[in-house]
Amino acid sequence: MIRLVEPESGLSARCQLLHDVAPVSARFLWELAERQASFEALHAIWTGPEISVPMPAGVLPGTMERPVLPPENATSYPEAGDIVLAYLAAGSTKGLPPGDFYDVGLFYDAGGRLMMPFGWIQANVCARILDEDLAKAQADCRTIRYNGACTLSFEIA
Repeated sequence: MIRLVEPESGLSARCQLLHDVAPVSARFLWELAERQASFEALHAIWTGPEISVPMPAGVLPGTMERPVLPPENATSYPEAGDIVLAYLAAGSTKGLPPGDFYDVGLFYDAGGRLMMPFGWIQANVCARILDEDLAKAQADCRTIRYNGACTLSFEIA
């Protein structure tokens, strides 16, 4: 398990990694948690109830692998509590920074959809917020939406 933490909103959500259906993507999240990595995050514009953690490959911790992520348990319609990992290869999409691009999405309510200005994408559902943590996480994510950009950290639970 990992924990997603954002102190200003009070977010501290435990997430079960889905190694059985998304092993490469779950390992990526585990490696972020091992390194206690923190990134700028914001409420998404296009995808509905999502806290988005965009990660150009260059901002990943220095010793961390930057794998090409295969489709694993992929969806375009994440559900409440889903943690998804999107991967866009270098040069595959206009408007992104140079190099490979990763994005962790924390979907906190129904109605999520992975429709971007450049079209539909799929992302790998690789973790889920524990049921007993979901209601508080939903409230905390709404606080993030209200407050604006924040720093979200990955930790081992």
